[in-house]
Amino acid sequence: MSRFNQLVAGGILLFLSGLLYTLERIALYTRWSAQISTGSWPEEPTFIDPFFQNGFITLFLFVAIYFFLTAMNVTQKISPSENPTDS
Repeated sequence: MSRFNQLVAGGILLFLSGLLYTLERIALYTRWSAQISTGSWPEEPTFIDPFFQNGFITLFLFVAIYFFLTAMNVTQKISPSENPTDS
């Protein structure tokens, strides 16, 4: 896997992790707002830690970090016969 592909994969996974986290927070506050309007839950919503509730957020985050770290260490191996500038 090339460095560019690893950076793209890491960026996509990091974006998906953040998107899932944001959507879960929106769902939590939407549900809380709906319960407030009916009068059945008059307090602040309890904080649900999505890192432990949804394993995909944690998985995507760690895999993205792994891809970013390995992309920093990738070296391209070019043999002298493949180098077009070598005469």
